[in-house]
Order: sequence, then C-alpha cells, then structure tokens
Amino acid sequence: FDATMAMMGYAKMFALGDRSAMAAIILPMGRISGDASLAGRTVSQSASGFGDPMLEFAVNVIGPKAQRNIPDVLRYEPGFSMDILADLALPIGEYNSNQALNIGQNRWYGRIGAPIVWQLGAWVPGRRTTPEFLPAVGLFGDNTDYLGGQRLKTDPMFQLDAHLTRDLTEHFWGALDLSWYTGGKASINGVAGEKLNNVGGGLTLGYTINSNLNLTVGYKSTFNSSSPGELRMDGFMISLVYGWHPLIEGMKRLKNE
Repeated sequence: FDATMAMMGYAKMFALGDRSAMAAIILPMGRISGDASLAGRTVSQSASGFGDPMLEFAVNVIGPKAQRNIPDVLRYEPGFSMDILADLALPIGEYNSNQALNIGQNRWYGRIGAPIVWQLGAWVPGRRTTPEFLPAVGLFGDNTDYLGGQRLKTDPMFQLDAHLTRDLTEHFWGALDLSWYTGGKASINGVAGEKLNNVGGGLTLGYTINSNLNLTVGYKSTFNSSSPGELRMDGFMISLVYGWHPLIEGMKRLKNE
C-alpha cells in the first residue's frame, strides 16, 4: 500500500510537582491506497479523510527537575533522563466496514513506553551527543465490525526504537535511527495470522530555524527480510514544529538587551 499522511498536533509542557510533563493531541489525515487479499482474491482499495485522534501524556520520572525560571533553563543538563509515556487513540476516524483498508481502525488502541535520553559529554549547543531509546508496548482493542461484522483481534506489539543524535553545528543536528517491532499477531474470527518481527533503520536531520521554529527531515526503511510474509516499508517524513514558552520569550528579550 501507499500512504500520504499529514499529522497536526498541539502539545503543552507543564510542571507536575517538581517533574516536567507534557500533554498532547495529534490528528492524522490523508489518503491510503493498495491491494488487499480477501477470500482468495485480490482487490484494489483506497481510503481518505481523518484518522483516529491520538491523546498523549508523558511525565519525567528520572532526570532534572522541571524548569521553572531562566536560571533553571541555563543550568539544564539531561544527564540520564527517563519518562513514562502513554498514548490513547479515539476510534472516531473514517472507517468503512466493507473494506480491509481504512484510515480509522474502529477500535481503541494505544501504547505505554519509557523514553530515555542519555547525555554524553558537555551539554553545549553544537557539541551535544545523546543516545536515545524508546521501549514500548502497543495494546489493541477488538474491532467487532471488520469486513461486515467479523471480529479482528490483535496481540500486543513490542517496540524498541534507538537513536544516536549528534549536533553537527549549533543549529543543525543528525541522528542514526534503528527500530525493532515484534508481536502484533492478528486473528479474524479466531483464525490467526503471523506475528511481526521487523527491523528497520534510517537517518534524521534537524535544523533550528530560530528559537521558536524547528524543521526535521527523516527517512526510514525495513531491512531484516525480503520474504513475502514480512512487512517491508519505506517512509519519508517532514515535520515542522513551532513552539513558544514564557521562558523562551524571556531569554530572547534578555539576549536582545
């Protein structure tokens, strides 16, 4: 299948006690098309519209305390930092029970993870190096209206993402990316398919346009197997993030003065 998707999101950073926290909502939209094998025959299908909105919450449990003022920002060094992350998708996206290919999934799903950042060396713009890890497990509810009333069940899927990120200049950084997904075996009315076991890799480049605007470009591909039953994927992503915070604006005013 081919997919062209856009994702809009809003995230809010805040202090939860003395820990930093984040709450976000992400709304996917776009178009997917491809071939689906149903009852021994192959049909071409497509779907477009809005996907399932995703709610996300993360809170730091190991690492520096929340940044509450400009001196906290100036002294910030992540060291070894770990968060607890929870995602939950709301099953309200576009869904057609008469076809296998859909943007919405018609079921609750989400994941629980523990993002980790490990600082190596000095935390100085232009010289920063960080190994980053995301172990997580994806959980799926049942879709009871799959292809005309059948029940689609999916086992938990385990995920491990790893990145080695390095500043190339004060405003430009790059990362080598690896990912491993296993599990997620699906069954339709009790007839089970195959579980996933995929390894992928890629490269991400990021550029800080100014203190409020960041651009990221990335490419990722699976490379562990070429057998017909394995998931093979190539993905290209561009993201633009605009952020603002009273501390950032305060530091900009101090710099101008």
